Amino acid sequence: MGAEASVASFFNRLLGTVQATLDGDSRDSEGDAVSDPDLGAEEPSDPDPGTGGSGSVSSDLPESGYSACMESASAAYDTRCMLTALADEIVIPNYAQLTDIARTFADASGPLGSYCSAISTAEESAALADAKTAWKGLVAAVQRTEMHAIGPASDNAFSLQYRLNSYMSGALSTCGVDSIAASSDVEITARALNTRGIRALDYLLFNSNLKHTCAPQVTSTSGWNDLSESERKSKRCDAAMLIASDISDAASSIHAAWRAEGGDYRASFLQESNTFQSLQATTDAMFYLEKGTKDGKLGTPLGIIAACPDLTCPGFVEAPYSEHSLQNVITNLEIWSEMFSSNNETGFDAHIENEGWPEVSEAFKADLEDALELATSIDTSIVSQVNAIASQSDETECTNAYSNPDTTSDSFPMCTLYGMVKRIVDSLKIDFVTIVNVDVPGGSQSDND
Repeated sequence: MGAEASVASFFNRLLGTVQATLDGDSRDSEGDAVSDPDLGAEEPSDPDPGTGGSGSVSSDLPESGYSACMESASAAYDTRCMLTALADEIVIPNYAQLTDIARTFADASGPLGSYCSAISTAEESAALADAKTAWKGLVAAVQRTEMHAIGPASDNAFSLQYRLNSYMSGALSTCGVDSIAASSDVEITARALNTRGIRALDYLLFNSNLKHTCAPQVTSTSGWNDLSESERKSKRCDAAMLIASDISDAASSIHAAWRAEGGDYRASFLQESNTFQSLQATTDAMFYLEKGTKDGKLGTPLGIIAACPDLTCPGFVEAPYSEHSLQNVITNLEIWSEMFSSNNETGFDAHIENEGWPEVSEAFKADLEDALELATSIDTSIVSQVNAIASQSDETECTNAYSNPDTTSDSFPMCTLYGMVKRIVDSLKIDFVTIVNVDVPGGSQSDND
């Protein structure tokens, strides 16, 4: 639990490319911008703007091309056919589902719009509860895509993926979100990425403190605290609608880019001459299990890895207001497991078995099952676990917990979970990349805890 690395360097190491946010702004003690966030940074344009936007793509899914691919294959296992199953049975369906969920969530007649309409009425509390439940469904759909940010999602420094969830690009600017709520005629696409996505909605829907978090010199929020409670709730909800619409547009753009009717990235991804490149891109994306899940969502908040300069780093909890972070970890593990196995006929498990290492494949599955079993049994939040580590003796107990993950810590099961995920990642960085014959992506060459 060292202190030698800064918070900024953590994100540089977590992801080779960091989206610049609020360039040139001075910062307050919590890292929020203190110059006017109305001048938020723009991200690169969508790769195919003509196919974006809610309602612009159909979620009808083509049949998987795996069987047809295998009919032309000369062996019992074929890497390109495995990638075909992955694209047709996991990646594209995930984006189709996300597109549908995001579109419904952002619709004026959807759960969020209904809450906005119910503010200051007898139905407000129930409508807010419905909106929060719907947000969790949206978050699950976004978290499933984190493990396959390939091609369109990763282009232009992950600009589309970060519109869904900017967690890997840096800390959320709550001041920037407050500025969106306090301003009129906001062009959401011109706002910095760290003021958008599902984390911004976490803040707007689950944070009951209606006061802004900006420094006094930020002009856009100067009169915010003088507004009535109902006015601030309404303005926050309007901001949430803008952000939800942006998420919907980004999801639609990624989905369209994969489809034959849109950018047809699928054709390029599955082109025979691109097989190794696509395999490498896929495994690079799957290393989110290390950078995002292990280090970002568990290791840094719990103070385990060197990127946390203090005993713990609660500012790095992904969903601090809803306390939904553990469920995000569970969703990441679930989709990683799905991608590892693909379907009954193919997958990375079959690839490893085909190379003569069935015991390695089985070990991956067993470790994943153990991690998921523990994660789903934990009845506390990551926020609570971070707050519970309050002394050097607690730190030592956490260290012992993740160093010996076969025995679950009664006090710090989240530290045990970190150790279990680390075990999977260690195998990923040695056995997996060696047998599958891919490279470890940049930034993952050595562990940092």
